Amino acid sequence: MKKYLSIATILCITLLTNCSKSEEKINIKTDPVVEDWYKTTTLFTNTHIIEEPKSSQGNVSYLIIGDSKAIMMDTGSGENFGFEGTKMKYLLNELTEAPISLLLSHFHFDHNQNIHEFDNIAFPDIPSLKQKTTNNIYPFSAEELFSGTYPENATVTEWFPLNTDIDLGNRIIQLVNIKGHTNESVAVIDKTNKLAFLGDFLYNGTLFLFDTNDVTSYKTSIDHLISILDSSYRLFGAHGVPEISFSKLKELQDFLICIQNNSCSSTSQFVWGKDTLLYEYNTMKIRIFK
Repeated sequence: MKKYLSIATILCITLLTNCSKSEEKINIKTDPVVEDWYKTTTLFTNTHIIEEPKSSQGNVSYLIIGDSKAIMMDTGSGENFGFEGTKMKYLLNELTEAPISLLLSHFHFDHNQNIHEFDNIAFPDIPSLKQKTTNNIYPFSAEELFSGTYPENATVTEWFPLNTDIDLGNRIIQLVNIKGHTNESVAVIDKTNKLAFLGDFLYNGTLFLFDTNDVTSYKTSIDHLISILDSSYRLFGAHGVPEISFSKLKELQDFLICIQNNSCSSTSQFVWGKDTLLYEYNTMKIRIFK
């Protein structure tokens, strides 16, 4: 995940012009222009990769559809102008008629900016999240959002159990809590189609940890993922090029061991007003905030 530095600018204009000639008014009406913001790739007929190539974050979200319901994993950066009053929902309405539940891979600002467009919001059944929820309202902290103050809260309509089969309708998924990047981070494991959606835990780009103590949690999570996945699974992340080589799981595991053993070289860098250490290992990079 990269810092939210600026709002990307896109021009998307709906033209409605009134021209007068002498005393006669001529109304010229054109069809509305759909913005060119998302790049949508259909992985299967029931699985859509939704990229935001023009966003400051290079976001990737996923629409996972079953016969009876669908899961929208993350809801974009919110940097686009939108179309017909929505910034993401208009696109989803074109892709499925199934009822959609929004599931955030984690709570950082660049994954939840269109949250108000969803009537159904599912949270992973993590005790710390339930304890903080009152009358189904979950208040987001500044630390959880990482940047900015939006959204202030969310109305939780569903709690998805962890490590338990969830049937979307002829499609079985499981949620796995993968601590490290954040404590609430979850992966969606699609057991039916052998897909794993990993959010910001692993993607094609520099990975971020926000405390040196997070290395231990990250290592525990990667050990667990390796124990439940095999090479028949395809992996997908939340930034950059969506699909991740399966070999990256083992490379990340080795990388974290290298950091734990103080065997990896690092470079001190001042980023976003804070001291960080940038580690490099083979083809991977991890930035850790001190």
